[in-house]
Amino acid sequence: MKEAIITDLNGLFVDVDLVDDSETGYLLLTAPDDPYDNEDAPITGYRVALPVPGGLYRPRFDREAYDLHQAAEVAHAAAMVAWLTLPEEERGPEPFAPEAPAFWVEGLTPEEIEALQPAPPEPTPDQLRIEQLEVDNALLLLDLAETQARQQQGEQDNALLLLSQAETEARLQKAEQDQAALLLTLVEGGVI
Repeated sequence: MKEAIITDLNGLFVDVDLVDDSETGYLLLTAPDDPYDNEDAPITGYRVALPVPGGLYRPRFDREAYDLHQAAEVAHAAAMVAWLTLPEEERGPEPFAPEAPAFWVEGLTPEEIEALQPAPPEPTPDQLRIEQLEVDNALLLLDLAETQARQQQGEQDNALLLLSQAETEARLQKAEQDQAALLLTLVEGGVI
């Protein structure tokens, strides 16, 4: 015995039933026959002997996809028979088997699924305090980084000023040396 899924006319999951292991595909379910009524009993749903994959909120059996796949399987079987009856030297490539689509799909819209999701819980006062402390800490770290950047810029500016001062002192010393050399030349030449 195995599990089969009872669906409504739209293929939406309704119930579960136990069926023989040999049952496959889907079967029509009808209302109980009325012995006094000559009309056929109306279809009320389907019994689907295909497993439902996990992760679906409201599974819906896609009969159209199943029927199309079954037709493709029959066409593939016929193509295989025709291919196998040909002599090996006349055979082309082996016919590809059709890939099975998803027979079970989500029966809810994304909006309906979102509505099923629980709202996030309200934060506790401790959580709010922790969040505020984390924000304050981030702001302090940002302020520290800005202060360190300003300090580094100040140090660079100071180094440039010291370099400029050293260059000025070097020019002044060079000028003093040039003046002393000029005076020496003037004294030696007897001008002074």
